[in-house]
Amino acid sequence: MLQSDEILVCRVQHRWYSIVKSEYISAGSSATNFWTLKTKDPDPQLVHVKPGTLVIYVMQEGGHHIIVGGGYFVSWRELQAKEAWGCFGVRNGQSSYEDFLAEIERQGGNEHSPLMSTILFGTFIFSRRETLMVPDEFKPDFDNADSRFILSLNDPLGRYLQRLLRDRRAGLHTDEYSSDWRGIYYLAAKQVEHSDIDGFYAAVMAAYDFKCAITGSAAMPLLDVTNIQPCYNNTFQSVQNGILMRCDLHRLFSEGYITLCYQDAESILVKVSKSVETVGAKEYMRFDGTKLTLPQDKDKWPKREYLEWHRNKCFEHWLRVGGTRA
Repeated sequence: MLQSDEILVCRVQHRWYSIVKSEYISAGSSATNFWTLKTKDPDPQLVHVKPGTLVIYVMQEGGHHIIVGGGYFVSWRELQAKEAWGCFGVRNGQSSYEDFLAEIERQGGNEHSPLMSTILFGTFIFSRRETLMVPDEFKPDFDNADSRFILSLNDPLGRYLQRLLRDRRAGLHTDEYSSDWRGIYYLAAKQVEHSDIDGFYAAVMAAYDFKCAITGSAAMPLLDVTNIQPCYNNTFQSVQNGILMRCDLHRLFSEGYITLCYQDAESILVKVSKSVETVGAKEYMRFDGTKLTLPQDKDKWPKREYLEWHRNKCFEHWLRVGGTRA
């Protein structure tokens, strides 16, 4: 069922596309921020865009307008730079906070200027060979438009672009162009046999005595086996690459909001990103510095190199280009 009879078009710059595409390839589909400096109240037509409305990203190149991806509208939010960066990082279309501030200044603002943010869910980004060209007959409709504008699905152009986009996505590998896409490590890990995964999970549960390594919770329905580094071949199907966690902490670990570090040869501590405060999860800061309860058999403790991989590649991955999810 369609949530809206409109399409929201966002005219993106080449830099925004390149950075968001890199994040998409490595870490998968996530909430994304298409922002502009707020210089006036938004067009009343835009204010009433419904959540769930299809969004398409259009980039101008070589005199043509190219559809490079899309997503689904969640909400408008007025954010300042630090808030936007803490929530979305490189998914703001900039490779660092310094570059983000420089772009805001280029548009006439500063660190404290309000940004008009279009929050998007289920982002999908096309590779260059999969992009779609808007027919030149419709070029004037795009040349004269603002950075965001509405197309009605009751008009031929809106209906045509919707169909074009659906047909293109239907013909592509589903995992790579859906909200379930979680990046290249996830795709590689899907090749592992389920029988191997089940045996690995059983071994990790037993090693941790069916208790969360962080909280000590023994509530079985809430416990998940957590891969430290994705198991994309059998080399990684080792108890040393797994930890038993409560499901909410597992999710935060996978999403890069927490990581684990050896304090010394005898203890591993939890490190919590301060960004949990930005995303409304401040209560999880209480786990910062928590010492893990580890298996009695030291040969089953997490391997240091796996934890270092997670810290370098997954922890706060959205704040840098080339990061990924666990």
